[in-house]
Amino acid sequence: MPFAGKGTPQTGVAAASPAEGATVQQSGKVDVMVTRIGPSLFLALVVFAATPAFAIKTPEIRISASNQVPACVTPARLMAFVKKRNKRLDPRFRDIATYYQLHGEAIGVRWDYAFFQMIVETNWLKYRTGSGKPSDVSPSQYNFAGLGATGGGEPGERFTDVSSGVLAHLQHIKMYSGELVDNPVANRTRKVQTWLVSKMQRLGRPVTFTDLTREWSPSDRGYAADIEYVARAYRKLYCTGKQQPRRRPQADTRLQTASMGPVPRPQGTCKVWTASYDGAQKSLLIMSVARGAVHYTALDVHEGKEEAEARAFIEKYAKGGKMIGTYKSRKEALANAFRLCPEQS
Repeated sequence: MPFAGKGTPQTGVAAASPAEGATVQQSGKVDVMVTRIGPSLFLALVVFAATPAFAIKTPEIRISASNQVPACVTPARLMAFVKKRNKRLDPRFRDIATYYQLHGEAIGVRWDYAFFQMIVETNWLKYRTGSGKPSDVSPSQYNFAGLGATGGGEPGERFTDVSSGVLAHLQHIKMYSGELVDNPVANRTRKVQTWLVSKMQRLGRPVTFTDLTREWSPSDRGYAADIEYVARAYRKLYCTGKQQPRRRPQADTRLQTASMGPVPRPQGTCKVWTASYDGAQKSLLIMSVARGAVHYTALDVHEGKEEAEARAFIEKYAKGGKMIGTYKSRKEALANAFRLCPEQS
């Protein structure tokens, strides 16, 4: 599989390969910074401790009782993390971390590491090489993992929106865990999953992201290190136990909630989400219950299309859910969501 973008320390560089984008090998002497999107390389000498090619320890792909996404990983923090390296983030991607969590929890894969892989593949959602040139894959393709981009100008697959692009990526990762995907979004997943699932199952143990990188880009010995480098950078900022607690937004007395009366709080834990339609002007609050938790989603919608867009969202992402409020802005919707779910504030 090709790369869409890379920007983390690796070791010595060999010749480029049309199929894989480039081959990276360990020299044992000096390391280079590699920023790559498609077949383009940008090299800058840096000092970085060499790491054995496949000694990188990464988590299992599948979520389990002993393999959960850490509580310190949240969509808001992931977006703040990206914006530290991409000051001009395309507004189309403002909710991308929410979709990684939403789809990742639904299909049971470690969506945090999928997000870190996405950062490596898209160069922090810049879709540019280290020299600033546009990549083969463009932002409008909503392709966050270089699916089908084989180098030499081949742009790869195109998806309809952020949500479908994220789902395609996560389904592809699920396939690498050794499980067939029903009706996958990506053509690439449909084409390779039969033989690849069989191959991964022969490992006879849970598949890790390091295992994934060996098959995803077998000629790149530093791919797992790239993903783990990003993961460690995130943990250093947000998982130290020293960060300030997030402040709970204060409820706005001007909230214009739907006239449904008091909203009862179902039993169980709760989570707060955000989602949006491009160009939306107002916000709704959707409540649903899944896997023993209550979910509150601040959904940005278009004026005059509130009910239709709410129904479409509920049908696809919040089965059995209902709209419990309408608001002038996302800020107001979130204020009420955090009032109903204070443990997430």
